[in-house]
Amino acid sequence: MSKVEAAVPTAGPQSAPRRTAGPLRTAFTLAIQDWYYGLIPFAALNLLWMVLVVTVVAGPPATAAMLEVARDAAVGEGAEPKNFFIYLRRFFWRAWGLGLVTFVVSFILVTDLRLYADLLRGNPNLFNIGVFFLLYVLVVWLEFLLIAWPLLVNQPEMPIRDVLRNAAIVTLKLPGANFGLALVVLFLSVLSFLLAVPISLALAAVVSLLAQHYLRIQAPALANFPARPGEGAVDPGVEEE
Repeated sequence: MSKVEAAVPTAGPQSAPRRTAGPLRTAFTLAIQDWYYGLIPFAALNLLWMVLVVTVVAGPPATAAMLEVARDAAVGEGAEPKNFFIYLRRFFWRAWGLGLVTFVVSFILVTDLRLYADLLRGNPNLFNIGVFFLLYVLVVWLEFLLIAWPLLVNQPEMPIRDVLRNAAIVTLKLPGANFGLALVVLFLSVLSFLLAVPISLALAAVVSLLAQHYLRIQAPALANFPARPGEGAVDPGVEEE
């Protein structure tokens, strides 16, 4: 039985029907469990991630490395700090490819928000509508990034253009759950300012685990993900009936 199946309650033969947990709740539960089991290594990796992000140059690769370590934990392999440095080198240029896309689009959206806020300040009605719309677009962009970044490391052979396309598919096909995911991440980010020290030891790891579990649950929205090398292979000693 997988972690996802274990996290979703099922009704027994004689028990009353139960309402199964939604994908976001299941992903959050699994993320907290994995973070708790790997509390010490994830705390160390969070601090390392924060230091590397400050350097800017190592920011995108460090984010990709954190997501890959989170994937290891999500599939039951555990969080190994030594693997972080392996993934840092492995995904350096690939992470910068998506990092540039992330920076350029984020810069354009934030600039547009400030520009339209200044232009529409004299008209309260248009100001409220325009700013609300652009804020919603920013939230949708966050939803997209929470899918694209884990997909980038989960499918290392997938071209970045296909990563962007598939992330867009998941974002558009599951708007409600994705919106909830973005709100949870925003809430955790706000807590990071209120509880700076404790959250600094958990925020990046929890968000990475949450994104990985969420993507694994919502992957059927893409019909068929390309399998990673070795995934789905049949053991030579097992014959099909």
